[in-house]
Amino acid sequence: MKFNYSIHRLNLKAQWQKDSFRVLFFVFTMMLFSVIIKWILPLFSHGNVIGGFSGMISGLLVNFWLTNISELTIKSPIYTDELVTVLNKYKYRQTDHDYYELQVAKLTRFQSQRIYIRNDGNSMILEGPYNTLKKIINQLNK
Repeated sequence: MKFNYSIHRLNLKAQWQKDSFRVLFFVFTMMLFSVIIKWILPLFSHGNVIGGFSGMISGLLVNFWLTNISELTIKSPIYTDELVTVLNKYKYRQTDHDYYELQVAKLTRFQSQRIYIRNDGNSMILEGPYNTLKKIINQLNK
């Protein structure tokens, strides 16, 4: 069954409000790798600094883009049981605070990995990582 849906990424200000730790993690990771690439990499090899910077920046930007907090609005009628089955398939479990969280080690969890579900009258709104919401839509469309 094909669902009528719309998905969009939240802007950087909303990302900061939802999960500031994740944004700081990306900034500090970029700073750490910059130090390594700028001062340590030239000790072992010559001429790879520009390649190292471009690889680091492109890798971090793609990761940030794919894991952006997004909002998925499903306008077609859908049963919550179907959605919970798909979330369970991707190892998400409901918490006591009414959101779904990925079952991984606590140190590797970000708030941006959580999925929040809201019913808004005729539509259902999911908020979570972009790549996971795309997987959910693909599973529901089968």
